[in-house]
Amino acid sequence: MKKIIFIITLLPFLCFTQLTEDQIKALEIHNYARKQVGSTPLVWSEKLEKQALLYAKILARKDNKQNMKHSQTNDGENMTYSYSAEIRDGVVVPTFSSNPLTEASIGWYEEIKDYRYSKIKKIRIGRPVGHYTQMVWKNTKKVGIAYAISKKGSVYVVARYFPAGNLIGKHPY
Repeated sequence: MKKIIFIITLLPFLCFTQLTEDQIKALEIHNYARKQVGSTPLVWSEKLEKQALLYAKILARKDNKQNMKHSQTNDGENMTYSYSAEIRDGVVVPTFSSNPLTEASIGWYEEIKDYRYSKIKKIRIGRPVGHYTQMVWKNTKKVGIAYAISKKGSVYVVARYFPAGNLIGKHPY
């Protein structure tokens, strides 16, 4: 009887939360970074993914990387922009990565090279590390990441984290 209840409880989760390969890899990169500093693994949140997708679509609609601003969310948020193209028969054609979430996560993780363990400061001098510190923030439990492509072929990736990290005056882990 306990096995049947367990299967019935687990079945909807298995059927409706199929992550893509890109989502799985992005989550693995986040959790690898977290494991290195002793933070518990994140779990994927469809709710945060949907919110990230909505904001990525807004950024793609505006398609202005110079004016990319964080949304007004109370959740943590990482964002990135990319564009690549090739010339085919004399015409510039945008090209797209098949793994934009993975590539964004790798980029955020690579900020580790510039990070020196310290409390989060209001103003940071030097290279940005806030994407990395949000990834590994000890109290963050959930993540959802999504992307949208603009008409020109720019790719906007947004990650949402709950609860938010990067709290001024606090250590990330």
